[in-house]
Amino acid sequence: MNKETTVSTIFKLPEVFRDDAERFLEQTERFKSGEISAPEFRSFRVPWGVYEQREADTYMLRVRFPAGGVMPDQLRTLAQAARTYGDGVLHVTSRQDIQIHRVLVDDIHKAFRELYAAGLSTRGGGGNTVRNITGCHDAGVCTGEVFDPSPHALALTEFLLPDPLSYELPRKYKLAFAGCSGDCPGVAINDLGFVAKTQNGTGGFAVYVGGGMGAISRVGELLEEFVPAEEIHYVAEAVKRVFDKHGNRKNRHRARLRFLLEKVGLDGFRQWYEPELAELKRSDMPPLSFREMPACRPLKTTESAEPIEGFDDWRRRNVTSQKQDGYHLIQIPLELGDISAETLEKLADVIEPYGEGMARTTLAQNLVVRWIHENELAALHAQLVGLGLTGEDSPVLRNMVTCTGASTCKLGICLSRGLATAVRQAISDDGVDLDALGELKIHISGCPNSCGRHPVGDIGLFGAARRVTGRLVPHYVLQLGGKVAEGQTRLAEGKRAVPARNVPAVMAELLAAFGNSSQCPDFEAFLEAEGRDTADQLVSKYAEVPDFQEEKDFYFDFGAEELFSLAGRGAGECGAGVFDLIEVDLDSAAEALGEERLFDATVLASRALLVTRGQQAGNESEALALFTQHFLDGKIADDSFRGLIQQAQQAGKSFAADRNEVARFVESIRKLYDNMDPSLRFTTAEEPAAPAPTADETSTTEIDREADFRGVVCPLNYVKTKMILDQLQGGQVLSVLLDEEGCRNVPESVSKDGHDVLSVAQQGEQWQVLIRKAST
Repeated sequence: MNKETTVSTIFKLPEVFRDDAERFLEQTERFKSGEISAPEFRSFRVPWGVYEQREADTYMLRVRFPAGGVMPDQLRTLAQAARTYGDGVLHVTSRQDIQIHRVLVDDIHKAFRELYAAGLSTRGGGGNTVRNITGCHDAGVCTGEVFDPSPHALALTEFLLPDPLSYELPRKYKLAFAGCSGDCPGVAINDLGFVAKTQNGTGGFAVYVGGGMGAISRVGELLEEFVPAEEIHYVAEAVKRVFDKHGNRKNRHRARLRFLLEKVGLDGFRQWYEPELAELKRSDMPPLSFREMPACRPLKTTESAEPIEGFDDWRRRNVTSQKQDGYHLIQIPLELGDISAETLEKLADVIEPYGEGMARTTLAQNLVVRWIHENELAALHAQLVGLGLTGEDSPVLRNMVTCTGASTCKLGICLSRGLATAVRQAISDDGVDLDALGELKIHISGCPNSCGRHPVGDIGLFGAARRVTGRLVPHYVLQLGGKVAEGQTRLAEGKRAVPARNVPAVMAELLAAFGNSSQCPDFEAFLEAEGRDTADQLVSKYAEVPDFQEEKDFYFDFGAEELFSLAGRGAGECGAGVFDLIEVDLDSAAEALGEERLFDATVLASRALLVTRGQQAGNESEALALFTQHFLDGKIADDSFRGLIQQAQQAGKSFAADRNEVARFVESIRKLYDNMDPSLRFTTAEEPAAPAPTADETSTTEIDREADFRGVVCPLNYVKTKMILDQLQGGQVLSVLLDEEGCRNVPESVSKDGHDVLSVAQQGEQWQVLIRKAST
């Protein structure tokens, strides 16, 4: 019997995954030879859970674990793959996946072979796919659950994975299962969520649809009050088909299922969903196949070992009684979700003979083992001590969640892991009794996209950039009061940003105030009483950013050796970089207005859209002058603001305009931006059209226009290239000279715009890019 049929696993991979390694190798070779472009290769690899990282030519592999279940042999395989092909560290995510980082492109298919042999795959780990289905880490042992929903999460995974449509959706499709209304996984912040119920003695689920977290989060709505357990695949498939047919495929930023619900409403959604559901029930769709979960192992001994030092603290913080008398669930905390390959391999040996002989990942980026008998606690503790996995931290530190942030993720703005370390240090050193704070949850994301689950943290922080006296400064927006529970889920609230360097101080003082309040450990009650006011006062106290020459640390992110910038964010995404810069200035302008810094608000709003004209202001005066030239004289912006801009130019910092007029100006720039199309054109623009080339100019030469953008930073090099392309006719060819950074970004960005990149050729220290304009 071969290894593939004897592998220990709790769910079965589809047969179609068998040749994934060879298929990936074939596509890799085509990419390396130039047969397919970087965007084509990306569209292939991302749905397979392979993401390019910020470090050049390295990739992350995201391995799925439905409901978090992972067997010891699988842990060993992960450790071996990380040690052989990656950086030797495994990362548990906030969706119960496990990631391998810094894998070279030529090694990905090798890792795939080893993972498949262990019953593992990265398929659906990224892109517009059915993502890992999450579940309660204490399912089957929780004292409050209706029943264990883990078999249903596994069965639905096996049902959805083989379908090609599961990898071609308008956007990602996330599902979750909860065993009770306590809703540990947060079903209402998923695209589709199931909460265990019983009706007339029959097990089933309440179903929620249209939730999700991101830059714009939403709480899901009740779609079905009760669905029998054996019919959940009809519901999941019907919703998936509605999403496929009606989801927004044109605008990636509005493509998630929650935006479809927001657009048509639940009743409108039902008009599509119910016919799909009825048709599926009439079809010959096979029933779900439910698997037996691993059973508890017999006790090795009826006598317990003598506890060693630290046992009592470990038990108090990391051991929870199961509903089965005499048995316990054990938390294995992982700081920042990380564990070395060597330690993971040894942990597999430790947990294999205990309980159910497996581990589960948690949404708080830790591991748990269950079914540990009272007599086994001391022996297990001693072994975990040897691995450094006893978790001496309080629950508030153990529960802290953070995404990988800008250290590896191309969407990251801030170094969220660096902030998490700084916050841990600050609140640990501040003298607050952290154990007294209960299960307080601090969630940190490096950008608004919510991989750190900040919208549902008691305290949520997400990375942002703000411009201060012309320089970018890392900030975090503080949000409070997130919660998950069936029918009570709510999103954290707050819009004010704090300089990254001041966040640890804000956190230390906020937790001290909470610890000293009469509401502690009820954080919700604390917020209702005085907590929100306290937080507002702290944000105001720590809002100021010193001058660069006075204190340069504020202009560096935690753990960074270079000045903070958006460089490296979405390489090959110059178009996205344009929007990033605009949003930084608009957000900064709004905050300046809120703080009555009217001159700063006017300058920041004036600066915001200059990048669309290929301009970059060196100082405040130049920003105002360039805005006048390109937006007022160019008849793009409302000319009624000319007096305001002239007043700002003349008065400088002593500017004392009417606040309402400044607010109207900031809002007008925001509206211009909102009405800007993907080609950076404004619907209100009255710019004269570029003269069309004559017939003689269109076909007499191979190259119709030439431009030299060496030394022009991204995304300005892309904007300038785009402006010239706008002046050409379809089919004409533009030759652009770029430096190395521009060569990495501009070709991919114009390709996304639909133009044809004919060639990229290095000429000494410069690159020539030939671009044929798309026909319209």
